[in-house]
Amino acid sequence: MSKRDAFLFANDSTRFYFPWICLLMVFIGTLLSGMGLFVYNSLDRWHQGVSQSLTIQINTYDENGVYRQDEIPVDVEKVLSIVRTTPGVKEASVLNELQMAELMAPWIGADVSISDLPLPKLIDVAIDPENPPFLEQLKMDLNVQVPNATMDSHRIWLSQLVKMSNRILQLIGAILILLIITVIFTVGYTTRANLKIQEPIIRLVHMMGAKDLYITNRYAWRTLKRAFTGGFIGFACASPILFGLMCCFGGMSDTIFVTNLLWEQWVFLAVCPIVIALVAFITTFKTVMGYLKRFV
Repeated sequence: MSKRDAFLFANDSTRFYFPWICLLMVFIGTLLSGMGLFVYNSLDRWHQGVSQSLTIQINTYDENGVYRQDEIPVDVEKVLSIVRTTPGVKEASVLNELQMAELMAPWIGADVSISDLPLPKLIDVAIDPENPPFLEQLKMDLNVQVPNATMDSHRIWLSQLVKMSNRILQLIGAILILLIITVIFTVGYTTRANLKIQEPIIRLVHMMGAKDLYITNRYAWRTLKRAFTGGFIGFACASPILFGLMCCFGGMSDTIFVTNLLWEQWVFLAVCPIVIALVAFITTFKTVMGYLKRFV
């Protein structure tokens, strides 16, 4: 602030706490946006994984608990024949014992033998994401020709997971909107309070020939600088926390949530201080201009 404008803000008490408010708002907003991006990236990975594969299981025991030793190979061949001739299926293969052991390791441990467990035969089906098969028809064909086969396309549990994630994103979005509204009301209130305190000086400047735009610009640019300074510090405080989460959990490929951010998403987060500063600038400009219109 130049010396010639210092008299406009001689009794300004907001210079101390307003940057702290912006710091807090950007800090919270950056963390929430980062968490929202984590959820968004997780949704994208779940969609890609589920849309490109499905699983078909064949019961190895009948209703009486008797092992279906002779029927299993026949059912497997029937399922493979149906699946491989279905449009939109790229590949279908039966999981061997080693693959089944790796699949069950997180639940029963790597040292437990699965040969005596009543596990079904699993067939992994790779789907063409650009030309997916008609799953309802495939399910009907399997029910008619191989009653002991069950298709699991993961759609049920995924739909519940997607609903929960969308609600989280909506909640984060609502909180971010509330943060922006809080900044608007805070800037408007503090600006009007400062204008009321400085009204005698502003009237004197008016009498000396100063235009409304001159006074408005001085207030607006001062608010912009303070909001950006506080917002930048808030972003600088929140970034290490998000980066720490990426370092701690980003390398765990088997976790259900993705805690990695692309560089484009970091750029998006870096816009938070700029958004807060622009909101403060526009709010101050409109508030001061509206206040000065009362002067004759």
